[in-house]
Amino acid sequence: MKNIILHHYADSPFSEKIRLLLGYKQQNYAVVSIPVIMPKPDLIPLTGGYRRTPVLQIGADIYCDSALIAKVIDRLVPENSIYPIESIATAAATAQWTDTIFFWVCVSMAFQPKAMASNPLMQDAEASAAFMADRAQFMASSGSLVMDPASAHPYFLSHLKHLDHQLQSSPFLFGDAPTIADFSTYHCCWFVHRIESLTIEFEPFKHVLNWFERMNGFGHGELIEMEGSEALTIARHATPSTFSKTTLTDIDHLAIGDDVVVNAIDYGCDPIYGKLQVSSIEELVVSLDDPQIGTLAVHFPRIGFQVRKQA
Repeated sequence: MKNIILHHYADSPFSEKIRLLLGYKQQNYAVVSIPVIMPKPDLIPLTGGYRRTPVLQIGADIYCDSALIAKVIDRLVPENSIYPIESIATAAATAQWTDTIFFWVCVSMAFQPKAMASNPLMQDAEASAAFMADRAQFMASSGSLVMDPASAHPYFLSHLKHLDHQLQSSPFLFGDAPTIADFSTYHCCWFVHRIESLTIEFEPFKHVLNWFERMNGFGHGELIEMEGSEALTIARHATPSTFSKTTLTDIDHLAIGDDVVVNAIDYGCDPIYGKLQVSSIEELVVSLDDPQIGTLAVHFPRIGFQVRKQA
């Protein structure tokens, strides 16, 4: 695999999804630990303003959102693909639902009072206030995504029950090998299971626990720590591999080279301005010029994002 850099922080559930996938693929990679909250001075120059975690970097190509990052990794290491053709539609749809609806159920579980009471971050009043203020801004456009804990609890248990029944007949959700659905489900469960006061919620679901241990056994691969400044230097001396590509389908009524703005449509909707390079049914790519780094290609998945011409 090309040298890749994962910009993450330890408690990020979507980062755990990608760390585990890199472990499954038995890859070596570098990691840059980024702040949990803004500012993120060594990340924002790479993304043009995108602040969600994780971000994958290969030279001057920057990949945003774990859904796209997982596809990139699988494309670079196609052995033991997590997108098997015989279940691609079902596995992809399950992963999309899990990364959105079930993820927010798990967030509500993880941020309920009894869980927060043991969170080290919440023991420091100043750090707690800064975190809550940051997340309030981050979630300003989230609408009805956030669920109260009283509603989330039965939703969570219901889905674990369904998973437990399905996992009676196979080691992974769709058979003898994991798919993208397993990695998406794992990171949601991991986000709750790692909290000591909530581990008990999994005890009635033995097949889920066995599956969780199988997934956990993939590890995180071989990683080395890298400073953010080094990642910026690598980008500065690289050339984007995605450049002057044509669109696969005319679905946006845009042309390559148009000045556009891309943003997420659910939360963390910070606008990213650049010139359109790719607008396909799978991916959006914009080029941008950063005064510190030079030209970058920033990649987004089509699902969950929108692109429009700059006014």
